[in-house]
Amino acid sequence: MTEDVYTEIIWSIEDLIPFLGIIALCIVIVVLYFRKKHNEIEKRSEIIKTALEKGSGPMPEELLKTFNKPKRSLKERLLSKLLWGMICTFIGLGLVLAVYTKVCEDDAELVYPEVCEDKADFLTLGFVSLAVGAGLVVYYFIARRVLRSEIEKEERMLKTDHEQ
Repeated sequence: MTEDVYTEIIWSIEDLIPFLGIIALCIVIVVLYFRKKHNEIEKRSEIIKTALEKGSGPMPEELLKTFNKPKRSLKERLLSKLLWGMICTFIGLGLVLAVYTKVCEDDAELVYPEVCEDKADFLTLGFVSLAVGAGLVVYYFIARRVLRSEIEKEERMLKTDHEQ
């Protein structure tokens, strides 16, 4: 009786190892990300500090403006959302249509039996992907309308920066 309990504990620990590995990997990624951000802030503050001590060169306000510029413009970020929305939508449509057009029938089951075992998984994944994609596409159109003035202002600023 004690051996059965022991083997159940061993099996449960063996089942937890991949889960714990994924959690550890996520923690490492978060730590590395925040360490990188911290180093960037330290470098910026060191540059500003040396500029203030020397008194020459660009003023700290100008340095802060150059440091705080977004890496991508608002329009580029919105277009990225649209791109991923379309990708997710078409993947979802493909999965749903694959089930409804009976791609997993006849010959496909002989070639890929593990793929065609449960069509409900395809439908679930397809509808989730379709919903995420549709949500991102709708977000793009709403955000484009709401942020139109900010996008135009940002484009004018970029044009004036390039001209100087």
